[in-house]
Amino acid sequence: MTTNYFQLSNSNKNRFVNVLKLLFGIACIAAGVYWAIYNEKNGSVWITVLFLLGFGFYEIWSGLGKADRYIEIDKTCIRLKKTVFLSAKNIDVSEIDKIKIFPLKIDFLLKKNTKIILRFGTTYVEVNEKIVDALIKFAEQNAIDLELQQEEI
Repeated sequence: MTTNYFQLSNSNKNRFVNVLKLLFGIACIAAGVYWAIYNEKNGSVWITVLFLLGFGFYEIWSGLGKADRYIEIDKTCIRLKKTVFLSAKNIDVSEIDKIKIFPLKIDFLLKKNTKIILRFGTTYVEVNEKIVDALIKFAEQNAIDLELQQEEI
Protein backbone atom coordinates (compact mmCIF):
# COMPACT_ATOMS: atom_id res chain seq x y z
CA MET A 1 0.00 0.00 0.00
CA THR A 2 1.40 3.36 -0.95
CA THR A 3 1.07 6.41 1.23
CA ASN A 4 -2.24 8.18 0.66
CA TYR A 5 -2.30 11.92 1.36
CA PHE A 6 -5.63 13.77 1.46
CA GLN A 7 -6.20 17.48 2.05
CA LEU A 8 -9.08 18.21 4.43
CA SER A 9 -9.47 21.80 3.31
CA ASN A 10 -8.98 23.91 0.24
CA SER A 11 -5.27 24.59 0.36
CA ASN A 12 -3.42 26.38 -2.38
CA LYS A 13 0.11 25.14 -3.07
CA ASN A 14 0.82 28.02 -5.44
CA ARG A 15 4.05 29.83 -4.54
CA PHE A 16 2.69 33.21 -5.72
CA VAL A 17 -0.35 32.92 -3.42
CA ASN A 18 1.83 31.88 -0.49
CA VAL A 19 4.11 34.89 -1.00
CA LEU A 20 1.06 37.17 -1.11
CA LYS A 21 -0.20 35.63 2.14
CA LEU A 22 3.19 36.25 3.77
CA LEU A 23 3.29 39.87 2.60
CA PHE A 24 -0.30 40.49 3.66
CA GLY A 25 0.39 38.95 7.08
CA ILE A 26 3.44 41.16 7.58
CA ALA A 27 1.40 44.20 6.52
CA CYS A 28 -1.37 43.32 9.00
CA ILE A 29 1.09 42.93 11.86
CA ALA A 30 2.82 46.21 10.91
CA ALA A 31 -0.56 47.97 10.78
CA GLY A 32 -1.48 46.52 14.17
CA VAL A 33 1.78 47.69 15.76
CA TYR A 34 1.41 51.13 14.16
CA TRP A 35 -2.19 51.38 15.34
CA ALA A 36 -1.21 50.40 18.90
CA ILE A 37 1.60 52.98 19.08
CA TYR A 38 -0.12 55.98 17.53
CA ASN A 39 -3.61 55.46 18.91
CA GLU A 40 -2.74 54.45 22.46
CA LYS A 41 -4.96 57.15 23.98
CA ASN A 42 -8.09 55.51 22.62
CA GLY A 43 -9.31 52.74 24.95
CA SER A 44 -11.03 50.59 22.31
CA VAL A 45 -7.97 50.29 20.07
CA TRP A 46 -6.94 46.95 21.62
CA ILE A 47 -9.72 45.10 19.78
CA THR A 48 -8.44 46.33 16.43
CA VAL A 49 -4.83 45.61 17.34
CA LEU A 50 -5.61 42.07 18.52
CA PHE A 51 -7.56 41.35 15.35
CA LEU A 52 -4.79 42.66 13.09
CA LEU A 53 -2.06 40.79 14.97
CA GLY A 54 -4.04 37.54 15.05
CA PHE A 55 -5.03 37.71 11.41
CA GLY A 56 -1.49 38.67 10.40
CA PHE A 57 -0.08 35.70 12.31
CA TYR A 58 -2.59 33.36 10.65
CA GLU A 59 -1.72 34.68 7.18
CA ILE A 60 1.99 34.19 7.80
CA TRP A 61 1.36 30.70 9.21
CA SER A 62 -0.75 29.85 6.18
CA GLY A 63 1.76 31.35 3.74
CA LEU A 64 4.47 29.14 5.21
CA GLY A 65 2.29 26.08 4.57
CA LYS A 66 1.77 25.27 8.25
CA ALA A 67 -2.01 25.73 8.19
CA ASP A 68 -2.79 22.70 6.02
CA ARG A 69 -5.24 20.15 7.39
CA TYR A 70 -4.68 16.62 6.12
CA ILE A 71 -4.81 12.89 6.74
CA GLU A 72 -1.96 10.68 5.57
CA ILE A 73 -2.55 6.93 5.53
CA ASP A 74 0.55 4.74 5.39
CA LYS A 75 1.09 0.99 5.78
CA THR A 76 1.68 1.13 9.51
CA CYS A 77 0.34 4.47 10.72
CA ILE A 78 -2.12 7.26 10.16
CA ARG A 79 -0.92 10.85 10.39
CA LEU A 80 -3.75 13.26 11.12
CA LYS A 81 -3.71 17.04 11.32
CA LYS A 82 -7.20 18.20 12.22
CA THR A 83 -6.55 21.77 13.29
CA VAL A 84 -4.64 24.63 11.75
CA PHE A 85 -2.36 25.50 14.68
CA LEU A 86 -1.69 22.14 16.37
CA SER A 87 0.81 19.62 15.08
CA ALA A 88 -0.15 16.36 13.39
CA LYS A 89 -0.92 13.24 15.42
CA ASN A 90 0.65 9.91 14.52
CA ILE A 91 -1.61 6.95 15.17
CA ASP A 92 0.26 3.66 14.97
CA VAL A 93 -1.50 0.43 13.94
CA SER A 94 -0.79 -1.09 17.34
CA GLU A 95 -2.70 1.75 19.04
CA ILE A 96 -5.92 1.39 17.03
CA ASP A 97 -8.63 -0.85 18.44
CA LYS A 98 -11.48 -0.02 16.07
CA ILE A 99 -12.43 2.43 13.33
CA LYS A 100 -16.02 3.63 13.07
CA ILE A 101 -16.92 5.35 9.82
CA PHE A 102 -19.96 7.61 9.71
CA PRO A 103 -21.10 9.65 6.69
CA LEU A 104 -19.53 12.89 7.97
CA LYS A 105 -17.04 11.73 10.60
CA ILE A 106 -14.61 8.98 11.49
CA ASP A 107 -13.96 7.75 15.02
CA PHE A 108 -10.60 6.18 15.77
CA LEU A 109 -11.07 4.17 18.96
CA LEU A 110 -7.68 3.58 20.54
CA LYS A 111 -6.65 0.76 22.87
CA LYS A 112 -5.97 3.19 25.71
CA ASN A 113 -9.71 4.03 25.83
CA THR A 114 -9.43 7.31 23.97
CA LYS A 115 -11.17 8.41 20.83
CA ILE A 116 -9.91 10.65 18.05
CA ILE A 117 -12.65 12.14 15.90
CA LEU A 118 -12.13 13.36 12.36
CA ARG A 119 -15.04 15.45 11.11
CA PHE A 120 -15.66 15.91 7.42
CA GLY A 121 -17.24 18.86 5.73
CA THR A 122 -19.93 18.69 3.09
CA THR A 123 -17.97 20.69 0.52
CA TYR A 124 -15.50 18.05 -0.71
CA VAL A 125 -17.61 14.89 -0.77
CA GLU A 126 -15.41 13.15 -3.35
CA VAL A 127 -12.37 13.54 -1.07
CA ASN A 128 -14.38 12.12 1.84
CA GLU A 129 -15.18 9.03 -0.21
CA LYS A 130 -11.52 8.54 -1.15
CA ILE A 131 -10.50 8.79 2.52
CA VAL A 132 -13.12 6.21 3.51
CA ASP A 133 -11.93 3.83 0.76
CA ALA A 134 -8.31 4.20 1.86
CA LEU A 135 -9.24 3.59 5.50
CA ILE A 136 -11.18 0.45 4.56
CA LYS A 137 -8.08 -0.89 2.76
CA PHE A 138 -5.90 0.12 5.72
CA ALA A 139 -8.18 -1.69 8.19
CA GLU A 140 -8.29 -4.85 6.04
CA GLN A 141 -4.51 -4.99 5.62
CA ASN A 142 -3.83 -4.46 9.32
CA ALA A 143 -6.69 -6.60 10.74
CA ILE A 144 -8.39 -3.69 12.50
CA ASP A 145 -12.07 -3.86 13.38
CA LEU A 146 -14.03 -1.61 11.06
CA GLU A 147 -17.61 -0.54 11.52
CA LEU A 148 -19.55 1.33 8.84
CA GLN A 149 -22.40 3.34 10.31
CA GLN A 150 -25.24 4.77 8.25
CA GLU A 151 -27.15 7.76 9.60
CA GLU A 152 -30.47 8.82 8.17
CA ILE A 153 -30.98 12.54 7.99
